[in-house]
Amino acid sequence: MTLFKTTAEFYSRFRVPYPLSLINQLIIDAGLQESSVVLDLATGPGRLALRLAPAVHKVIAVDIEPEMLSEGARLAKDLSINNVEWTQARAEDVELGKESLDLVTIGEAIHRLDQDLVLSRIRQWLKQDAPIAIVGSFAVLHGSRPWQVSLRHALKRWTAQRPQDESTRWRGEDHDTRRIAEAGFQEVQNRKFSISHTWTSDSILGNLLSTSQYSRQSLGDDLEDFEHAVRNALSASGEETFCQTIPCGYTIGWNTN
Repeated sequence: MTLFKTTAEFYSRFRVPYPLSLINQLIIDAGLQESSVVLDLATGPGRLALRLAPAVHKVIAVDIEPEMLSEGARLAKDLSINNVEWTQARAEDVELGKESLDLVTIGEAIHRLDQDLVLSRIRQWLKQDAPIAIVGSFAVLHGSRPWQVSLRHALKRWTAQRPQDESTRWRGEDHDTRRIAEAGFQEVQNRKFSISHTWTSDSILGNLLSTSQYSRQSLGDDLEDFEHAVRNALSASGEETFCQTIPCGYTIGWNTN
């Protein structure tokens, strides 16, 4: 049973989209063209795949969770995007031709993967001078607004009951930069952006339910208590709107020998 079972709809509805400025800069950095082929590993419901697809020939979107792929395919149909190939597999089990890709992306999932194995294979799949980009953004609790402080306090109970299941391996800009460089990628750079977002109590709850730690599957019979705790914490904060500036960005390195 996978960690993100039951989260697909919440993931696609309540994860904040990457800003257009990030997507456009990634297209420029990668030199993507109408003939380009992109691999998006651990794609989820296609947050990156669907944004990059209009700029390229094909995106191969890989995820282990069939519900995520089904949700991505549904979204693609709604958007009239027909050049995404949805593939159920572990990132470690993907088999692709040597020097067949123009870009590989990993969105907020590098910590879940066998990094040595996957990064080594990515170097084989990428064409000469083609890049890898590890993309990510901070979560709903990042910040010090009263509503975030109140929510973090309320979630201590649930965090204590459900230790993080997302691996103990560190992640973040410094980690990603080091790991990409250690794998042999050159000219590693970081691109930074931000998103101004206003949440509602419903969307904050939906965002939390999109995570493996607070999924419906993980919460089980405690789901109703969890929902009450989240709503009560937000109400107790004294704020009527829930605004957040969300840092996001990507680490990129090129397959240059």
